[in-house]
Amino acid sequence: MKRNVILTHLFLISILLGIVSCKNDDDNALNCNNELLISSFQYSNAEGQMFEINDLDIEGDILTIQLSSGGCNGDSWQLCLIDSGAIMESFPPQRQLRFVLRNNENCLAYITRSYSFNISELQTETNSVVLHFNGYNDSLLYEY
Repeated sequence: MKRNVILTHLFLISILLGIVSCKNDDDNALNCNNELLISSFQYSNAEGQMFEINDLDIEGDILTIQLSSGGCNGDSWQLCLIDSGAIMESFPPQRQLRFVLRNNENCLAYITRSYSFNISELQTETNSVVLHFNGYNDSLLYEY
């Protein structure tokens, strides 16, 4: 009887240790490497570091952003462009976007970098769409 109690306790302890030692994979972690992502969840929930948008420009299907943030040299930065997935019904249609910067550099320099994104996935059935960016006062007209 005492042996069964000990075996039961050992079994329960091994199960608890297994649960505690399981790796917690975050399926919702933002994983984009300087690419466009269309996701209402990530648009609402993705977290990043602060930065300043200096300039936005569209040439053909390429959106270029110039931004500044604190860091060492910016080589390890990852910038994601996230579209909400919603298309506002108007003429021309409108889309909401935001940038999320992953910056783990712990230096005091103020770095300016440029990034380019292929935004052809944002095209609608019309020949243009207005793009609104969180943190940027001006909207851009994307014509294709």
